[in-house]
Amino acid sequence: MDGKKVNLYMVRHGETYLNRYGRMQGWADSPLTEEGKVVAVEVGKRLSDVHFAYVYTSDSGRTLETAEIMLKENRHNIPMIHRTKAFRETFFGSFEGEISAVAWNKIAQENGAGSFRELIQTYTVAEVADMTKKADPYHHAENFDELWTRIGGGLDAVVGLDYEDGANILIVTHGNTIRNIVNRLCEGIDVTIDIRNASVTIIEYSDEAYKMISFNQ
Repeated sequence: MDGKKVNLYMVRHGETYLNRYGRMQGWADSPLTEEGKVVAVEVGKRLSDVHFAYVYTSDSGRTLETAEIMLKENRHNIPMIHRTKAFRETFFGSFEGEISAVAWNKIAQENGAGSFRELIQTYTVAEVADMTKKADPYHHAENFDELWTRIGGGLDAVVGLDYEDGANILIVTHGNTIRNIVNRLCEGIDVTIDIRNASVTIIEYSDEAYKMISFNQ
């Protein structure tokens, strides 16, 4: 792969019902809302001229549904969709399905922060993941090492594929997964902002280095 470049198009899934209801949704899953389907069509149209050599999603239904809707708008031959656990959302343990504000306020208050916004502005992405596991009464939530081992392994597999120089790879995944990838691989990006449903983040990979092209667009 020496000298070859690949563009990773990372798209967050469309809005789901648990998103709409303000519930924690990591490994828990729910279908796209009608609005979620609309934005999936819109991002599909935006990327309709991009030829994807490979397509990946997490194994959650919401990412597969988003990818299928998106790719109906694409003007090129569509490769098989590969579903993988590597690109799942963070597992929030016993916080799964909880009202997001309740869960994040509990985690924030246990760590001296008044709100989720203050928490993520005070601590690193890795620290917040570790705090979430600690705050989970069952300690089943993923800490940062568990999370990055999974995601990083998936990325290594994707960039190690056989592809032509300048190839494009679509990864339909989750907000916190994108946040962790950007935080780990790209410097100078404010990852405390919300990763919008159906937003596109593009990262170029070449010679074992990652370069941000666009974020959360």
